[in-house]
Amino acid sequence: MSRTAADAALEAAGALQTLVEKALVLTERAPDTFSGGAGPAAFDRLYGGLIAAQALRAAGGTVVAPMVPQSLHVHFLRLGSPDAELLLSVERVRDTRRGATRLVRAEQDGRLVALATAAFQVPQPGIEHGRTTLSAPDPEELPTRTASLQARFGDALPPNARAVWPIDIRHIDRAPWTIGGSTEPRNRMWVRAAAALPADPLLQACVFAYASDLTMFEPVIYPHEHDARPLSWEAMIHGEVRGGSLDHTIWFHRPFRVDEWLLHEHVSTVAAESRGLTTGQYRTPDGTLVASVAQEVAVLHDPRPEGPP
Repeated sequence: MSRTAADAALEAAGALQTLVEKALVLTERAPDTFSGGAGPAAFDRLYGGLIAAQALRAAGGTVVAPMVPQSLHVHFLRLGSPDAELLLSVERVRDTRRGATRLVRAEQDGRLVALATAAFQVPQPGIEHGRTTLSAPDPEELPTRTASLQARFGDALPPNARAVWPIDIRHIDRAPWTIGGSTEPRNRMWVRAAAALPADPLLQACVFAYASDLTMFEPVIYPHEHDARPLSWEAMIHGEVRGGSLDHTIWFHRPFRVDEWLLHEHVSTVAAESRGLTTGQYRTPDGTLVASVAQEVAVLHDPRPEGPP
């Protein structure tokens, strides 16, 4: 049975609560060593955005106000389990009056899953540019992710589309499952947390880090949906395409709230050697650029064999 809009909103808010109150509440195991709980059950592997969010949370736990996140760089080294504890060890690389740098090692069962560096700074006025006039539809007039999926698949949702996301995403140009959509390697969407959050800048940045990894692969596959070996969302559903994030970078330019609408514009500038690069910008509705992201993904194409198995 199809979920109503109200049901979907409540489920998304519940997933956000799990993220904020469980996954992002870290346990201190030793000085500068923390463990993170499981996040919302959205993926069959340890989601890269959750690693990024927990690494930023751990690093932020070793700096003091008024320092706020400046940047985050994550290298994903191997797949992790969504059910195993993630251990986060923080090294205090640099501390000054105006900033701090941390190196975070994320491990599961003694194996290194990811390395992250996080930079923090004390807010300070200075030169500014990066504002423009937006031309985009009102997010409240666009379908939610749930509504878009139900319009495309009805009650026969693919298994990988049934998970509830704690982030409200409203595609503008196209969704990955759109039939006959643009094959340009770019896309736009409105993004925000599924419910209101506390004003804490570190928490807001951590939830943003979680959200920023959800859709970065999309522009990489769009130009190849009609190749001789199609690279499409459907191919991913059937296991013909495998992939994952290799590294992920965020630059926090200005204060912002992730529980308010942000326009995400991203473009894939290159794909080669089974890797694709996407860069993105996040702007508030008044056109202010508040964050930039970059990600390289691995894309491995394994078409299903023809004929009976």
